[in-house]
Amino acid sequence: MTAVQFGAGNIGRGFIAQLFHESGLSVTFVDVVEPVVRAINTDGAYTIRIVGPNACDVRIDGVKAVHGSDRLAVAEAVANATVACTAVGAGALRHIAPNLAAGLALRHERKGPPLNVLVCENLHDAGGVLRGLVSERLPEPIRDACLDRTGLVQAVVSRMVPIQAPDDNDPLTVRVEAYKRLPVDASAVVGDLPPIVGVEPVANFAAHESRKLFTHNCAHAALGYLGWLSGIEHGYEALATASVRATLDGALAESGQALVCRYGFDPAEHADHVKDLLARFANVELGDTCFRLARDPLRKLAPHDRLVGAARLCEECAVAPDRLARIIAAALRFDAADDPSAVEMQRRIAVDGLEAVLPIVCGIDPDEPLGAKVIEEYAALS
Repeated sequence: MTAVQFGAGNIGRGFIAQLFHESGLSVTFVDVVEPVVRAINTDGAYTIRIVGPNACDVRIDGVKAVHGSDRLAVAEAVANATVACTAVGAGALRHIAPNLAAGLALRHERKGPPLNVLVCENLHDAGGVLRGLVSERLPEPIRDACLDRTGLVQAVVSRMVPIQAPDDNDPLTVRVEAYKRLPVDASAVVGDLPPIVGVEPVANFAAHESRKLFTHNCAHAALGYLGWLSGIEHGYEALATASVRATLDGALAESGQALVCRYGFDPAEHADHVKDLLARFANVELGDTCFRLARDPLRKLAPHDRLVGAARLCEECAVAPDRLARIIAAALRFDAADDPSAVEMQRRIAVDGLEAVLPIVCGIDPDEPLGAKVIEEYAALS
């Protein structure tokens, strides 16, 4: 039983490979970082260092790696795999598609069983995007047959990885938190997905995807923007600050009501989910800075992203997004000189004014209730 892991970075090496290893699967990594590929093949093992309350070391052995430039070797690995996974970053999917297509074609030629590929990318409809990219690379006569026997199964990755301290003597060790649940889209599975520790096929995948965005990502952004405005360095310090925590709790209550309304989550289960999430955010060892949580505000303030998207869901469910409006306003005041996105946003506000920027960046009309509330909170944060 073998697993092919595209991407030997923090998530591939520091999360997914652990799940495969604990499920009795041997792991073959596919990566293009030569020192990492060489180190994996030299040592055949590495350490995952769990940080925080449940600190321990997890040894992952019996691993090997193939360089992404070796098309034949990658295709052979895919053709013989029990399961595969991608964790390469959304922008790199187009680079792995040719290798994946070659492996699927070889698998088809050998009449291999269906293959499920877990798609662990921070991208909406990542499974569909990868399917399109692979489809373009498959020969037309076998395209449909290959795709019909391939599950491109999107996943929600929530394990948090701290900033890694470079270690020239130990380049493979990865520091991560203990959390290891991985909800995946049950409807995308083709044939049988082998039982894998932590992998949870869920029927209503859109609900879990939305909860990650409007709870986990939303809360992280809130700590970043509110903490930055308060002169706080770390996210865990912002979480422990009364004024920040009050706004965060209010925002999560708003988005929580909306998520329960829209997707039917059990209120008690969702409350436990939020409680567990905030306990994980308090992990000092993660070391996330408010700057890191807040950077790239133009993306995070987009109409369907973690803040405005959560506020819109609240409106659809007749929940007033008052605390979310305050966080949106705080994001609009994020003025880190080291973040090009923040610099550009502040330039636009300075030149065109907040009311002109709101509809362009956030899709919010200044005259609608949400726009009026954001403008009010923006003024109050001055």
